[in-house]
Amino acid sequence: MYLAIIICSIVSLFMILMGYLIWAKKKLFLIAGYNEETFVGNKEKLARTMGIFSICTGILSFILPFALEYIGSFTGIIFAIIIVLGTIVTGIYVNMLNRK
Repeated sequence: MYLAIIICSIVSLFMILMGYLIWAKKKLFLIAGYNEETFVGNKEKLARTMGIFSICTGILSFILPFALEYIGSFTGIIFAIIIVLGTIVTGIYVNMLNRK
C-alpha cells in the first residue's frame, strides 16, 4: 500500500508540474508531437487544454491508490476509462484547434 502511494504521488506531482509548465509558463515543447512550424491554431487554447488535462491526470493519479484501497478494485477500471476517454476527447479537440 505504501509503495503504491509513493509511486502514485511521484507520478501525480510530475504530471501536475508538467501541466503547470505547459499551461502557465507556455512551455509547449513539452507536448509530445508539437511542432512550432506546423501548428497553425491558437497556441493559448492548446496550452490551456493540455495543461488542464495533465493536471487532472495528476490529481486522478494521486487519488487512485486511496480509491483502490478504500472503495474497491473496480475504481481502477473507472480510472482507466476516464483517462482513455479524456485522452481521446483531448486529442480530438487539439486537432480541431490546429485548423484555421
